[in-house]
Amino acid sequence: MTKKGLPKYVYADRGYVRFIRRSRGQSVMIKEEFGTLEFWDHYNRLLKGREPISSKRNFETLALSYFESDAYKKLKPRTKSDYRKYIEHIRKIWGRKDPRKIETQHIYELHRANADHWRQANYLVQVMVILMNHARLIGYLKKEHGNPAKGIPLFKQKSEGWEPWPDDVRQEFEAVASPRALLVYELCIGTGQRIGDVVAIRWDHIKDGAYDFTQGKTDKPMRIPLTDRLKAYLGTVSKEGLTIITGKHGCPVQYRTVAEEMRKIKSKMKHPDAATFVTHGLRKNATIELYQSGCDDEMVKAVTGHSGVEMLKKYGGAIRQRELATRAQEARNRMERNKTRT
Repeated sequence: MTKKGLPKYVYADRGYVRFIRRSRGQSVMIKEEFGTLEFWDHYNRLLKGREPISSKRNFETLALSYFESDAYKKLKPRTKSDYRKYIEHIRKIWGRKDPRKIETQHIYELHRANADHWRQANYLVQVMVILMNHARLIGYLKKEHGNPAKGIPLFKQKSEGWEPWPDDVRQEFEAVASPRALLVYELCIGTGQRIGDVVAIRWDHIKDGAYDFTQGKTDKPMRIPLTDRLKAYLGTVSKEGLTIITGKHGCPVQYRTVAEEMRKIKSKMKHPDAATFVTHGLRKNATIELYQSGCDDEMVKAVTGHSGVEMLKKYGGAIRQRELATRAQEARNRMERNKTRT
């Protein structure tokens, strides 16, 4: 076989052919018979910089197959990163294991082994559900096997999630924060959005006194009128770039950069517990303020973008129950007074 008859990057080598692409450091023997479907599949994968997935049935090949799936490719970048991290952990433990040999008890033991980090332990089980479902889709598990990761009781959250910032912490932070950190703080309080969406806010998202955007986590289109406080504050902020929150030379800033800046400020505050309150807790502050101002669940969801009442219970806490109950009883009182008049 001469080079003239071979495709790009392929050379004859000891009875087989070798794919050599020096710019990528690739030098891979292709043992599939030249011209077959198997050969072209291997070749096309090498062109894309990937080795073909082995036909061996184990968690290593299952993970690689999932990473190639449409379901994984459609995920948000942050979710992709999280899934990959947990799947890599599973590969380290069970990489060579046949998925058919993993039963519910094994996943339950894995969950319990991570009990000191309950949130991560729960996420690990949730990723296992997805991975084992993919195993069924590609024929690694039969329908009668079911999904061994389903039904495992997750650890209960020990609190109502991230705590809202108390008034004394907020007052001190407002007094000592850097201009950028204070801007992040005001946007979180004023819009009630996740920090990822806050960092991405652009000046052209603000139209007719409202924030017009699509939530990154939910893909939900939102339009939120600015509060008077936020509108006044933004009036003092200079436009240095496309985004409202910027880094050097007016460039968009990374979430991690902002988070680290917020942490450093809180670590130097006089309040003994300041460092324990995270930026996401400000979303809870915004939710609570909405209830205190007289909003019902639907009105709160219209601002925060929460999809269900269960999350509102966590974010609104006891204040949500108190405010809703107060308005409910006031409605009953009005009804009774109307009956008396008639």
